[in-house]
Amino acid sequence: MFKWSYSQTVETNATPEQIWTLWEDVESWPSWDKDLKWVKLNGPFKVGTKGTMKPTEGPKINFELIEVKQNKLFTDRAKLPLTTMDFYHIYKQPEKIGQKATIQHKVEMNGFLAPIFGYFVGKKIMLHLKQAMLDLSTQAVENKKFT
Repeated sequence: MFKWSYSQTVETNATPEQIWTLWEDVESWPSWDKDLKWVKLNGPFKVGTKGTMKPTEGPKINFELIEVKQNKLFTDRAKLPLTTMDFYHIYKQPEKIGQKATIQHKVEMNGFLAPIFGYFVGKKIMLHLKQAMLDLSTQAVENKKFT
């Protein structure tokens, strides 16, 4: 099986609860991820719930929450032709005094067409992921959901 992955980590002053509030409010994702037009979730923010998102460029994408641990992490999965795309969103507490917490977002594509999707879709993700995470952190600290 072919695989493509990319990850970014940023430091944050936000608490896990502040980050979680924005992660859980999927309709607010476009306020910190400028690559999204809109996001809808068809139920509660828990494993098995499905939703749809519309990137600023490209078709609608259906996704499903496949892992949810409140105030720590969640993973959503989109199915592309012959490929799955998993988005991991992880909040890590500092390990030592004086360190900051971090937010990590990782994208993995697995499947026959992963190299092709990695080239076209992955390129866009690589260009905007870090800024989206920085905007998420800023909004969480400022406690505002929408810009």
